[in-house]
Parts: sequence; C-alpha cells; structure tokens
Amino acid sequence: MVPVYMALDWFAETWPGDSGAQAAHRCLREIAAALPSPVDTPFLASIAVAWHRLTLRGERVTQAAYVRLDGAVWRYVLYALGFLLLERGTLLISAILAENLAIEADRATGLLIELLAAPAATSATMGVGLLVLPRRSLVMPALALGERLSLRHAWRITRGNTLRLGAATALCMLPAVALAMLVPLLMLLVRATWWLPFSWPQIVALMWAWMPVWELAIQLSQSLAYAVFVAIAYPVLTIFGVTLLSLTYRFFGVPSEGRPAASA
Repeated sequence: MVPVYMALDWFAETWPGDSGAQAAHRCLREIAAALPSPVDTPFLASIAVAWHRLTLRGERVTQAAYVRLDGAVWRYVLYALGFLLLERGTLLISAILAENLAIEADRATGLLIELLAAPAATSATMGVGLLVLPRRSLVMPALALGERLSLRHAWRITRGNTLRLGAATALCMLPAVALAMLVPLLMLLVRATWWLPFSWPQIVALMWAWMPVWELAIQLSQSLAYAVFVAIAYPVLTIFGVTLLSLTYRFFGVPSEGRPAASA
C-alpha cells in the first residue's frame, strides 16, 4: 500500500484548484483519501479481531503467518467503514455547507464564513470522533467475540460516560498525532541551512540553482514519509484504540462472560 499512499499524497499536494472550485477540490481529496480503506481495512480488521480476542479471552495466534477473513472480520469491516464514512462525511458536509453559505452571503459575511469554516468543520468532525463514535464502537469487540450488541444498546449502556470515553480516545490518539507532527518537523530541519559551511549568498545561489530538484525531492520525501506512516505505523498505533475498546467492553459488562449487565 505504500506506493498507493504516496500517489494519493502527491495528488493532494500538487493537484491545482482555483478559488471557484474549492468545494469540488475538497470532495476529490476526501474521496481519494478514503479509496484505500476498502483494500486495507479487511487486513486491519483481521488484526483487530485477533487483538480483541487476545485481550478479552486470552486467545493467542500461534501460527507463523496469520490472516483471518471469516464472518466476524467482515462484519467488523462493515462497521469500521460505516464509522469512517460517518466521520469523513461530517467533515465533507460541513465544508460544502460553509462553501455554499459563503457564496450566497455578502462579501463581509462570506469572508467571515470562510475564516470560520475550517475550524467549524474540524470541530464537528472531532465531536463525532470523540463524543459519538467511542460509544457506538463498543459493538466492535462484541463482533470480534461473536456476541450480540446493537448500536442502540451500546449507546444506552455507556450513558453518562461520553466525556470519559472521549478523553480516553483522545489519549489513545496522542501517539499517532505526535508522530504525524514529528514528520513535518523533521522536514523543516532538513530544509534548514544554518548548519551548512557556506555564506548566505552562496546558500541562496545554490538553492536557487537547484530549486526544482530540491522541491521535487522534498515532495517525494514527504509523500514517502506519509505513506510509510499510514501503511506501517498506523496499524501499530491503532492497537491503542483497539485495546481501549476491549477494556471498555469488559468494564461495562457482558452477561455471556459471567459478569453483571451494565444496567443492573
């Protein structure tokens, strides 16, 4: 998947979009970002199901090569894609609504809407990701164990714990966010020229001469770093969230495991 993610990142960074087609540009970027999900989600779900069963039942994978694509995994995939669509759809719909409101409003109001559009869309997406999905996602470990838990029941038994689950989810996301922020910082250090044993005029002349090659190298290295992070680091870091779901599922109680129900 690394070449696929490199190509998508390159597309997102270099594909031009004029001011009159910003909404279409955002739509295309969101669609492109979601395209690999149906391909790699079954394999990530296979890992997640095994990790749920290890955490909750102590079942260990003993074979050297492992992949599990049974009914439990495919149901897990459907829910995972549904949650992903809900989160990305929130961001996309918020951006489109802000774009339409900015077009219909007068100039001053339109500028204000454009200024607030990105923070509002991000806040709405984070609200869904931190306040809604953690409670709904409790069905995931149930699917991994082959047990029945509806979305409505998962929402009901986690009542009063929205902020706790949101904060725990945010903590599980910190390693991934820290690594994602580290990549641009490393690229900034690569671009810095204070360590070169040249005078500033020489540095400027050298960079001007090699600017096209330099920009291409920077873009390729950024795309490669992003692709490696998504394709390799993301499955590893996602284990934090999978573990949180498993422990949350155990905490709220599952009658078939011999524990009292959460409503008792």
